[in-house]
Amino acid sequence: MQIINENNTLKVEIEHFNPVHTFLCGQCFRWNEDGGGLWSGIVSGKRLRLSWNNGICTFYDMTEQEFFEVVMPYLDFDTDYGRIKEELSDMDEHLKSAVSFGSGLRLLRQDLWEVLLSFLISQNNGVPRIKQIVESLSIHFGKPIPGENGCYEFPEPSALADAPVEDINICRGGYRCRYISGVAKRIQQTPSLLTDLTRLPKESARELLLSFQGIGKKVADCILLYSGIDRSVFPVDRWIKRVMEALYFKRETDESTIREFAQEYFGDLAGIAQQYLFYYARENKIGL
Repeated sequence: MQIINENNTLKVEIEHFNPVHTFLCGQCFRWNEDGGGLWSGIVSGKRLRLSWNNGICTFYDMTEQEFFEVVMPYLDFDTDYGRIKEELSDMDEHLKSAVSFGSGLRLLRQDLWEVLLSFLISQNNGVPRIKQIVESLSIHFGKPIPGENGCYEFPEPSALADAPVEDINICRGGYRCRYISGVAKRIQQTPSLLTDLTRLPKESARELLLSFQGIGKKVADCILLYSGIDRSVFPVDRWIKRVMEALYFKRETDESTIREFAQEYFGDLAGIAQQYLFYYARENKIGL
């Protein structure tokens, strides 16, 4: 990998990446397009700024050490997306179209606590609303990022555990605020829970997540997938249900049947297949 460093402005060639596909596919909620091709997001307590043009990604105000320690794991550099896209495209014409449409999509490896709370908030919510709630929680309960006016880290569990539910509802999360408070309190009381989730067998990690109030099967699968714990899960939401019914079943089908089919058909690539299909279906209104 060649990195051109011009006074902490790094130019890096990144294959199989497009910020539109990656940041707007529903897997993360703290990235925004600021105009003029500039993107900004909060990752690991740091504000990242980047632009992308024909495979060259420019990172602003970033040292090479920060790039290797923060950006490379976050953008999942260890995964061969060229091989994955080829394998998925060879499975069937539907996947070939979905992969081609979202060819610059990468599954991010996000902070487990942030993913857990964000997808707890996500139920019965659209992406713009989720982003608003997450940002409000960060502003009111997160630490200010030094040197970045108006930017805040994602709140720690202790900050939310110590707050009354009425105060948490400043984010206008409604009934979800009870779940936010409950999860934060449980993790504050047993800090090893987050570490346990990364070390347990995948099915045990899923069962542990399902033991949290407010976390069902779809949310648990999203947490496992977008934190990088289990890339073989296949979260089923309304868009995925519609696209699978339209493209694979040709009839109305229950979520359990879809999930079982996907895990058998896509195998270990089920998670990334889900993401390509989700983005493809949502943007093209498939199944509506």
